[in-house]
Amino acid sequence: MRGTRPPMGDARLQIRVKGLEPLERRLDRALLSIGSAPNADVRLASVAPQWAIVRVRDDGVEIRRVGVPGATRLAPGESVTLGEVELRLEAPGAVEEDVGLPVEALAESLSGAEAPEEALALLVDGLIAATGAETGAIILRKVAGYEVVAARRADGRPLAEAAELLSDTLVTDVLEGTSSTLRLQDLGAHARYGSVASVVALRLSSVLCVPMRLGPRVLGAIYLGHHEPRRGFSDAQARDLRVLASMALPLLAQLRRPRVAPSALDAVVGESAVMDAVRDLVERVAPSDLSVLLLGETGTGKEVVARAIHGASLRAAAPMVALNCASVPESLLAVELFGCKKGAFTGATTDRVGRVEAAHGSTLFLDEVGDMPMPMQVALLRVLEEKAVTRVGENEARPVDFRLVAATSKDLDAEVAAGRFRKDLLYRLRELAIVLPPLRDRDGDVLLLAQLFLRQAEAQLGLRPRTLSAATQRALERHPFEGNVRELRAVMRRASILCDGGAIAPEHLQLGPQLGPQLGPPDEAGEASPEELLPSDAPLAEARDAFVTRYVQAALDRHDGNREAAAAALGISVRSLYRYLNG
Repeated sequence: MRGTRPPMGDARLQIRVKGLEPLERRLDRALLSIGSAPNADVRLASVAPQWAIVRVRDDGVEIRRVGVPGATRLAPGESVTLGEVELRLEAPGAVEEDVGLPVEALAESLSGAEAPEEALALLVDGLIAATGAETGAIILRKVAGYEVVAARRADGRPLAEAAELLSDTLVTDVLEGTSSTLRLQDLGAHARYGSVASVVALRLSSVLCVPMRLGPRVLGAIYLGHHEPRRGFSDAQARDLRVLASMALPLLAQLRRPRVAPSALDAVVGESAVMDAVRDLVERVAPSDLSVLLLGETGTGKEVVARAIHGASLRAAAPMVALNCASVPESLLAVELFGCKKGAFTGATTDRVGRVEAAHGSTLFLDEVGDMPMPMQVALLRVLEEKAVTRVGENEARPVDFRLVAATSKDLDAEVAAGRFRKDLLYRLRELAIVLPPLRDRDGDVLLLAQLFLRQAEAQLGLRPRTLSAATQRALERHPFEGNVRELRAVMRRASILCDGGAIAPEHLQLGPQLGPQLGPPDEAGEASPEELLPSDAPLAEARDAFVTRYVQAALDRHDGNREAAAAALGISVRSLYRYLNG
């Protein structure tokens, strides 16, 4: 595109994309095009062929995304992040000291607090102190609307005008995904944001607003503001604030959920729809005394859910009593469950209270109940029906009052059909069943849990905070995690030890070869090779999307159209499989 040289011709537009060296382009034309097309003035392989148009004006630039309503204006010294692309306008001769944030010290405030509200409030205080901002806030996006969960002034007073943030165009642009990151100076003169409520009420001169992202979803935003005209926020501060926003995601996820029992359901972490359904069942059944059967693959967090049920119940004052039925030899299981009398057998040197009796007034959790031998099933059923337990070697029945929660990774209906499990006991155990989904079916939860486990490992092992690189996030999302949440926790603990730098790389995960299906030669798999998908001069983004679609379709074909089986083999959810197939 050609045009006359504008007055801003000596200014420069800096373009940064994650994982790539930054580009810089002098504004020597009235119009500049950005895209992956060969004829674009600025070529970026990771964006659409015609991605954006930059119009140079006397006082700055106007950026319009092709096919996206509205425009973003930048004055010299300002920057904006659109998707994965950060654009910054540098005036001629402009030099700015790029001072970042004390990420390690601020991250400690997240792990040192006892409640998520306290942690986020401490983070806002620390950010205000580190940047010299006069105001700061963290905004939470809820199912219907938004909520300010922490808001402060520099002197520590609450921000009385915080409610104004909820209706601001500036904040809603970030929360709704219109702008990824806003770092603006001279706000009063800004065409779009100069007259918004918070800018006027708080007399703001510059603002930094960063989204808190979980994959494609925005859960909230961190907002900082300066009053003084000559003060602003640096590129490094914006970069470090995005790092801290990712570290704070698990806290924000906790606050997004209704908190009936603050210490009980917080451990059931997840933003996916399937985990919302699990939490809803836990909240419904916890106050009752119904027996609950937890079903799911190994490592899906059945004991965590059992403790949440107990913690949200009327029996929460007493500790839950747990026993893994598969870990105790059959000859000792009766003693573990029911206790024994002194002298009942060789080695019984004292009276012993069993787990059932110890759970009186509390909850008894029997893990791997599907591995319980048939004689013990008969004895347990009798305890449940009579509400009394008899110790081994005694004749006296002792009354017991406990709530039973059991768990298994087996198909108990199939075990009943095979004669290995009693049908009448299954009825007593399964007054209500909760199925825990495998990690591969929990859209978006892998990265949230990875952040949570990384924070926990850092706190437990005394390590400094790390971030997850973009490549690491992709590797985590692709991995099938057959060991589910338990495997992910181990992976993040291992990575926290192996990483010496500030960002965890894929090699620190040690995930090994991916277990998804491999594309064979065209004559074996019936596919075209990557080169055959599109012409060789096609933009990278189009070629990548086409390849992924064909790859997923190949997996579906190999499983005879069974979407569930194909999704499991690829390590993705059925919903993600549909998305890839539809481009």
